[in-house]
This record gives sequence, structure tokens and C-alpha cells, in this order.
Amino acid sequence: MVKRDRHRRLVRVRHHIIFGTPKAVQQQLAAHGWQINTAFIERQNLTIRQQMAAVGRWVLTLCPGEAGLGQQLALDHGYDNFCLPYAA
Repeated sequence: MVKRDRHRRLVRVRHHIIFGTPKAVQQQLAAHGWQINTAFIERQNLTIRQQMAAVGRWVLTLCPGEAGLGQQLALDHGYDNFCLPYAA
């Protein structure tokens, strides 16, 4: 899903399929009554930005390189998947 915004308002949404054909994707979604939605990945991105200062939008800290960012991201994924309690 590619979103275009202008002045903080959503003006266009375009679906871009990477794996499979558009027809196959629509059949799978229709079988479950689903539609393409980015809410879950946007929530995950926000969580990562809040937990890692180097990934935030407006930060004063710098990441110590690509390797350091990879280590921070791996630690964050481990913490998120194995340490945080979930209600579900």
C-alpha cells in the first residue's frame, strides 16, 4: 500500500502487490472478508520509533553505524516478542 499525502492529509492510496498476482490476492482477501490495511505495521513502526531513539523522526542522537542499528533493532525485537506482556 503506497499512501500519498499533501499537507498532512491523505490524498491517494495505491495498492502495490509484491508477491503473487492481483487476482490471487483479491481471492484470498475476499475468502476471509478482509481488505489490505496498514494499521498493524504502522503501530509496529511507532513502537520501534518510541523504543529506539536512533530511529525516531526528530532525534538528536546518532546511530553508531549500520551494525549498531542492526544490534539495537535485534534487541528491540527480542524485547518486544519475549518480554512485553500482551493482552491477547
